[in-house]
Amino acid sequence: MAVTHAEASDKKASREREALRRVQQQLSQLQGEQAALEDEKSRLAVELDQAQETSKAVEDKVARLQRGLGASKRQLAALTQELTQTKEELATTSQQLAETRKSLTETAQSLQQTEAEKRNLEAIKARNERDIASTERKNRALYTIGRSLMDRFEHKTCGEILAEKEPFAGLKKVETENLLEEYRDKLDDQQLVKAPGD
Repeated sequence: MAVTHAEASDKKASREREALRRVQQQLSQLQGEQAALEDEKSRLAVELDQAQETSKAVEDKVARLQRGLGASKRQLAALTQELTQTKEELATTSQQLAETRKSLTETAQSLQQTEAEKRNLEAIKARNERDIASTERKNRALYTIGRSLMDRFEHKTCGEILAEKEPFAGLKKVETENLLEEYRDKLDDQQLVKAPGD
């Protein structure tokens, strides 16, 4: 019975050793897994730090880009406003240019009309100057004829006066009438006659 008990005790010890060995193996395996997990944890922690740094860098970059975008939007708004103002100024300038062109056209037409009137007035002036010159010539001729008549009557001799009064032959009377007709013709030649429409 003692042997059996010893065998049983050995078996039990052997089982316990086996169990201990298995527990040790499992412990060793668990320690290895724990070490691997620690390594994995460390690696993941490093990756997490890197990811956080990258995330922070990306966030910083996004913030910079958003600030840049905001500045670009403000600049675009300013440029759009400037473009609108420039278009308005261009429209105003175009309108002023159109008005200036219209005024220039009207001025050119007025100038042409004025020049035509000037030419017309110059033609009238030239005609008037010719008429005045002609009138002055005729006036001098009339003056000469008048002076000649006056001289003729001032220096009449008694014989000429008696001959004009001579009732029978009337020769001197005819001569006087002829002379009067001659002077009448001279005066008619010097008469100023206006052209039709003047």
